[in-house]
Amino acid sequence: MVTRGSRRTAARDTGDRGPAGDAGAPGGAPRTLTTGTLGLFRGQWRGLYGFSLGVSVFAALVGLALVTGAFVLSRHYFALTWKYARMDMSADDAAEGYYPDLYTGIWLRSAPFMVVLAFLAVFVLALMLVAYAVAVRDAERDGPRLDPRELWRRSRPYVWLAFRAQLLTTACAGVLALLACLVAAFFRNGGMLGIEIPRLDYWSSTPYRLLGNGLTSLVSAVALFVWLRLSLATAAAVNGAPTARAAVRRSWSLTSRARRRATSVCLLLAAVVVAAYTALSYAAEPVAHLVGLAMLGVTNNNPYAAGALMAVVPAAVSLLLMTALVVPPVCTALALLHTELRRAGENGAEAVTSGG
Repeated sequence: MVTRGSRRTAARDTGDRGPAGDAGAPGGAPRTLTTGTLGLFRGQWRGLYGFSLGVSVFAALVGLALVTGAFVLSRHYFALTWKYARMDMSADDAAEGYYPDLYTGIWLRSAPFMVVLAFLAVFVLALMLVAYAVAVRDAERDGPRLDPRELWRRSRPYVWLAFRAQLLTTACAGVLALLACLVAAFFRNGGMLGIEIPRLDYWSSTPYRLLGNGLTSLVSAVALFVWLRLSLATAAAVNGAPTARAAVRRSWSLTSRARRRATSVCLLLAAVVVAAYTALSYAAEPVAHLVGLAMLGVTNNNPYAAGALMAVVPAAVSLLLMTALVVPPVCTALALLHTELRRAGENGAEAVTSGG
């Protein structure tokens, strides 16, 4: 006969152990995410980093083609802006920068390429998450060492489902992140869409600064919370979720059972990603300078075209380097977290069933 106390003890014992198996043992999940990630890369680093390097090269080629297309279609507006600026300077007037109609024309011709770039980013992220979820799953099954080609072959059946799941996740969290940007711009610019409010700046009163920054921080926190709860959707798609909505619901359910564990891990991973992106962006500034000099030579010393390209280069270089170097361990940790939470739920259900 199983008593209520022994049932709680069994559930506590299985929860303390976490995923079954010793750290780094073949076929067993590691005790911690750190040892599990290091253990996986110790045996599979060539295949895993080879795959991430291939994805990074693919993203670089497609992204370069899209950025080139955007600049080619907008070159007339950049040339007119530089022409008007030189006319102003020849008349001893200060250059006004971008004229409103020219600035609008540049944005309208660049917008389709920006949308495609956004979808490319979602696809690359989904592809990386799928590949490392497959690597974690197959490593637990004592699978052989994976080379990049074999990892792609095993990941390919899940790519479309994972892409849809990642689109849902991005839509849920991205809308809130966009709303946070709009709230910040609303206060910083003194309103928008015909609504005028006092501009938020250094000389604003303390209550008004608290209001503007507080609302922005609140919406940003909600967006981050939603992302944390849905960050395991792609791993769920690899591990049995039949549809994208089912994967998103499973991620929400798993993270709700262990909110403290999921939140702490995801916040730590988010901090690593933000720190890496910031450091790589600063490190890529010399590259942006060289690219800007090359753009000046191509466009007859047009500083507007060169400046627009120099604004893009640090973000592009940092994202590509992160895809090749930083994203692999982050995706592996998320896949291991999904395995840990799923097994903890299965162990808890088995303990309740045996107790009943």
